[in-house]
Amino acid sequence: MLRGSTNVSSRLDYLRKIHFSLRYSPIFSLSLSRSHDESRGEAGGHGPRQLVLTSVGGPPVMAGKDGKLESKGGDVIRQGFMVKRSQNKKRFTPVNYKQRWFVLTKHYLIYYDGDGERRKERGRIAVESVHVVETASLGNGGGAVSDVAGGGDTAGGGGGIPSGLPFQVGYREAGQEYTLYLLAAREQDRAEWIRAIRAVCSENSGLSGRYHAGLWSGKRWSCCRLSTRSAEGCDTCSSWSSKPVTNATNPSSTTMTASTTSTTSMPGSINTINNTISTTIITSDHRPQSDAEANNNPIVQSQTRSTIGTPSTPIMPGGTPSTPSSKAKEKIMLRAKVVVALYPFRAIEGGDLSLEKGAEYEVLDDSQEHWWKVKDENGSIGYIPSNYVKEKELLGLQKYEWYVGDMSRQRAESLLKQEDKEGCFVVRNSSTKGLYTLSLYTKVPHPHVKHYHIKQNTRGEFYLSEKHCCGSIPDLVNYHRHNSGGLASRLKTSPCDRPVPPTAGLSHDKWEIDPAELHLLEELGSGQFGVVRRGKWRGSIDVAVKMMKEGTMSEDDFIEEAKVMTKLQHQNLVQLYGVCSKDRPIYIVTEYMRHGSLLNYLRRHETSLGANVGLLLDMCIQVCKGMAYLERHNYIHRDLAARNCLVGSENVVKVADFGLARYVLDDQYTSSGGTKFPIKWAPPEVLNYTRFSSKSDVWAYGVLMWEVFTCGKMPYGRLKNTEVVERVQRGIILERPKACFKEVYEVMRKCWAHSPEVRPSFRVLKEQLISVSQGLVND
Repeated sequence: MLRGSTNVSSRLDYLRKIHFSLRYSPIFSLSLSRSHDESRGEAGGHGPRQLVLTSVGGPPVMAGKDGKLESKGGDVIRQGFMVKRSQNKKRFTPVNYKQRWFVLTKHYLIYYDGDGERRKERGRIAVESVHVVETASLGNGGGAVSDVAGGGDTAGGGGGIPSGLPFQVGYREAGQEYTLYLLAAREQDRAEWIRAIRAVCSENSGLSGRYHAGLWSGKRWSCCRLSTRSAEGCDTCSSWSSKPVTNATNPSSTTMTASTTSTTSMPGSINTINNTISTTIITSDHRPQSDAEANNNPIVQSQTRSTIGTPSTPIMPGGTPSTPSSKAKEKIMLRAKVVVALYPFRAIEGGDLSLEKGAEYEVLDDSQEHWWKVKDENGSIGYIPSNYVKEKELLGLQKYEWYVGDMSRQRAESLLKQEDKEGCFVVRNSSTKGLYTLSLYTKVPHPHVKHYHIKQNTRGEFYLSEKHCCGSIPDLVNYHRHNSGGLASRLKTSPCDRPVPPTAGLSHDKWEIDPAELHLLEELGSGQFGVVRRGKWRGSIDVAVKMMKEGTMSEDDFIEEAKVMTKLQHQNLVQLYGVCSKDRPIYIVTEYMRHGSLLNYLRRHETSLGANVGLLLDMCIQVCKGMAYLERHNYIHRDLAARNCLVGSENVVKVADFGLARYVLDDQYTSSGGTKFPIKWAPPEVLNYTRFSSKSDVWAYGVLMWEVFTCGKMPYGRLKNTEVVERVQRGIILERPKACFKEVYEVMRKCWAHSPEVRPSFRVLKEQLISVSQGLVND
């Protein structure tokens, strides 16, 4: 007898027992297969056998030598029947619901025909393109579904909408966003699918923080009634840290689990969906499991006892995540969320609540991203800007005026030099994560800023000099207020009158602003859209008012978009407060930036800035951070340049006018053949096809970096637009500025790759520039 034949015979006997319980299943057929690659390595051609579970009419699902399920497209993580709503990628196609067989692998979510022997692949979604996985409400709050669109081909072939528990998978494809709506048979199935998909997508770039729970009806969202399809989601996404279900019972065994959905049939469905089938084979010694062992193995027991209509629920340590225990619920309900005000806030609109710096507030509703409903110590209730507070349990150094967070070395130096006070200091986050740096201004022997790393010893104590250790950073600061202890000076004061951040809108529910509430002051500048003036809202808040020229933009479309844009909030984006749209001309009201456009700022301060290359690089990084935020929220700027960035106090740089170019009605501006179009910032695909994308913004960002390092010079000098177009088409790029490091110029060159696919994303650019900055300037 050939070597291994007894072993194979024993395994065949064991598999026949399993096959008896599987043979009536419409999901799998069972067979043995020899690995093609391994069959040559054993005597007589008898290589290790593999268990093959074949989806009827579908692709084979094979257990390899490592015991993992494999299929075309990678290891199978989960599979089973669900009802799929048509995605209607083409306009004027009917809405329908069809049952499909879904397979989730490490790389794809694939779906097949669900009609017996004719099963074939109908589509697939790349896992790396997924950015939202959430429950959905298709009409009845996530329970039995009734689609707003109605009609269409259903899972059962009838005219009604199938019942089920809906969820959604949002993904990006060819620059467009799509949402796949699915209906699971049971709550447990939905929870397991969501958890499994999130787990394989958790490392994706561009994961969304907001989503729409409802459907887009063609005119508005059913959840929030917004009438712009690209409107920011009205709900906050759940955590992406969910893990797939694993076998915690016997981790040493090699387990193959082919998971389908529940036994519950979809009404009107063709196939009855079988329960989860779990098959375990111990491969360490190539022997079958005895009946006695099987009776003692809870995994096999769940398989052998499994009958139609008896679902098995995987048991996870600590309970199933989707169904927290009553004790956990009780703990959550009893524990109030308390926040501490970092900045003062004066409520002007009804429904808002004033904040006193350092005071505590109980959060009653934090479902909105930017405005929370809170209660103060006197029992008064109202809305506050969420970026003005910090959860008490998470509050660290933020409550101290000398702590400036992520402020860069260059900005810290600039701030302290502007104060020009001996012993003026700040503490900031170091470029090394988790560490801190003390920046101290001294005039001895000449005005300059010294930087000291705050270190920690083995006892967890903090020190600047090993002779003087303290239990905390505030204690360390307090010690050096009275003793220089090896520093260039005692710590005397920190910069005062630091700016407070802007709020997302002027109130919790205000984007339409009454012009009578605005007091217009001096003109700040003018441009393509009209005149910009400084103003005061209700006599207290500084604003910039852009007075739009009539006939320069598609007004109705912009007003709808403005509702969404007020919710975009980032420290490197100029905050849109609202619009005055009921009269003409339209006013766009934004955050006021005291130093004006980046272009003019660079030209005004060329002498001082030209010698501070680190600060120039920091300005570029700030713009990149703002653009990375827009990229993550799928916004395209279309006119990124130094003239469209603004400078505020403390050398903060913010991106302005994002998205406005989309609404320009001037053909000369929007056409690459016109003189007003920003030719010198445009990549080949825009010049040739007017094809804008986030990658065309990346090209323009490279040109902006060139503007920064030349302190505001005109790209391509005095070349005419036609000459610039010719140079761009031939692949000739801008030369390296004299003040620019080679490493920085290499990043610029990457932005000017001829093919948009080759250009890096803003997220990658940000990481590269921060790395370059750390390498060029010691923290």
